[in-house]
Amino acid sequence: MKRSLLRFLRRRGATHAEIDNAVEHGYLSLLVLDRAILPGTRQYTLEQLAQRAGADLATAKLLWRAIGFPDLADDLPVFTNADVDALRAFVDRIRTGSVFDWTLDRALAQARVLSSSLARVADSETDELARSFELAIEAGLDEKQLSIALAERLDFDGIAQLFDHAHRLQLRAAIWRRLAGVDPSTPGTVAGAVGFVDLVGFTALAKDLEGEELATLVARFTDVAHDAVVEQGGRVVKTIGDEVMFVSDTAGAAASIALTLAERSEADDVLPAVRSGVSFGQLLAREGDYFGPVVNQASRLTDIARPGQVLVSSELASALAPAAGIAARRDGSRKLRDIGRVEVFRLERD
Repeated sequence: MKRSLLRFLRRRGATHAEIDNAVEHGYLSLLVLDRAILPGTRQYTLEQLAQRAGADLATAKLLWRAIGFPDLADDLPVFTNADVDALRAFVDRIRTGSVFDWTLDRALAQARVLSSSLARVADSETDELARSFELAIEAGLDEKQLSIALAERLDFDGIAQLFDHAHRLQLRAAIWRRLAGVDPSTPGTVAGAVGFVDLVGFTALAKDLEGEELATLVARFTDVAHDAVVEQGGRVVKTIGDEVMFVSDTAGAAASIALTLAERSEADDVLPAVRSGVSFGQLLAREGDYFGPVVNQASRLTDIARPGQVLVSSELASALAPAAGIAARRDGSRKLRDIGRVEVFRLERD
């Protein structure tokens, strides 16, 4: 093995036994990635981790589950000094509090949201790494050559710096959205519009597509939806396969987002038609998601929309400014599941 690669792994806590085992079983490149991302010697069990961090074992177990990992064997040493520092920082924050009271339950809830979001980010990064591996193999690199290239070129500290800055930018924007002008009498609620957009006939379509074709379709839908939402100043809340949920501060922006997505899907060679439902009012914001009757109404409107249609509530139709260039045409009284009969409007470009 090249000495520089051996030094790289040893400096990052890999033992000679781990390195030999990786070479023997053909996963040396994965060991390089593992130690580049999370360096350090795996030497502590969960109980030892808790003791060194000044935490009780129960709290350590709850946090480990909250960030999305299964229970470990009691005698399994998988934690490093970096894990000790992270757990110590977690329990210290609970003890000292945040701006106001900071409880274990609130901290665990936030950890679940953060972990869920980061798991999606990690999956996306891994897709790119898998593609890089394929290209390296096509170029004729063997396992050791690929491992050397990873050790020399992967700058995870630089990646982490970009992540940190992007997080700060998003947090700053979220603070202004959530806290500026908030009515103290209705904590946790924000006035805005919420919309759902889903692909028509996706279930039937998925049965006829190969795995790679289906992945391409979903990725294309995600890209088109993200661009349309962000261009109008909206925010993607979540993507669930064939459906995107978004929010916006204004009725006009939400209406424009939904119409734009319908138009772009119709013009796209890959995507089928979409249908949308949008509503406007008080939204209950919790842990990065939105809830309440307004959200439920938007979802039900999506269910009854025809391909290419954007259906909206009377509240959103009333909130549309004349200068928006969008007309809301009355579409009659419709019965929505679990809601009842409501007035429904259909959006069109004016």
